[in-house]
Amino acid sequence: MKHPVTARLRALRRHAFRRRRNVPGSSPGSLQPVPGTGDAGLAPARLLLLRYTAEGLLQEQADVAIEAAGSAARAAGAAEVVWLHLQGLPSPQQLQALADAFGLHPLALEDVLHRGQRAKAESYDAHQFVILNLVQREPDAGACQVDQVSLFLGRNFVVSIHDGRQDVFGPVRQRIRGTARIRRQGADYLLYALLDTIVDSGFPLLDEMGDELEALEDEILQEPDRDARNKLHYAKRELVVMRRAWWPQREVVASLMRDDAPFVQDGTRVYLRDCHDHCVAVIDLVENYREMTSSLLDVYLSSVSQRMNNVMKALTVVATIFLPLTFITGLYGMNFDTDSRWNMPELHWRFGYLYVLALMLGIVLGMLWYFRRKRWL
Repeated sequence: MKHPVTARLRALRRHAFRRRRNVPGSSPGSLQPVPGTGDAGLAPARLLLLRYTAEGLLQEQADVAIEAAGSAARAAGAAEVVWLHLQGLPSPQQLQALADAFGLHPLALEDVLHRGQRAKAESYDAHQFVILNLVQREPDAGACQVDQVSLFLGRNFVVSIHDGRQDVFGPVRQRIRGTARIRRQGADYLLYALLDTIVDSGFPLLDEMGDELEALEDEILQEPDRDARNKLHYAKRELVVMRRAWWPQREVVASLMRDDAPFVQDGTRVYLRDCHDHCVAVIDLVENYREMTSSLLDVYLSSVSQRMNNVMKALTVVATIFLPLTFITGLYGMNFDTDSRWNMPELHWRFGYLYVLALMLGIVLGMLWYFRRKRWL
């Protein structure tokens, strides 16, 4: 029978340690899917278009055509922002349509198709390309999984692609509908809002992880069984996944803060500094929890060793107590001629049996008293 933690660990390996590689010999920027990657089970991409200005929301439409979104971005004025979001796994045909409608670079679209990329930021002539990793847990405390979020920033448009099932950008849309502050900013501020949402999504997950580690610490201190060991190992693997997903994001945000990011305005870089601080805080929490799991592993091993020492001490005491008793019973259990005058006189004594029992009891009590005095018990 499989342990529940074992099933979660296998799901963690399947979701978080996947790798996508090009077919050997394929041309750069190829949009051919890699066979055998397990992407068939993912939902196809759903499209949502938002257009807004400082005065309000101009358009919010689901299942819009990519060509229509590209035409809206080309016809938009300087004060208008077009945001096209794809939720799910885009097909190669959709990616090619994005390249034609928004002028996206084929190398960037190749990184979108071949998921599992390291977080990075790259500048092209027509747009800024950013990849971040969104770490989430499946419902009902399932396995931890890593989704790739790809962002394209142009002069007045943002294209976001999230290959996961759960849409995390709902709060940003709500702010656009009801808050004029975000609408007064440009497309680069929208990119910051999306980056900040992805980075801040790590804090609730780390708070949950901290509560689990505290409960696991109490469990290990009380009774360090195999179930606690399995939970501890799974927590360590989850933290490895989080660190690998979140560690490069500091470099991504830092690169957007520099002057060589042409599509990011100086006013937005002030907010990116705050996002960078959040990235550092997330990494600090991950490192602290990694140290905590290492210390918990030491506590677990020490507790198991201490319990084994107690068991061995108890067995040693029992064996030591029975050693003289075995000698006495063996001595009086020897078969000799009872008529010989050189035989044991206790064999003919009326109270010989009680004498031997009292002798054995006295030896046991004396040894226990000696062990207690030496603090061996």
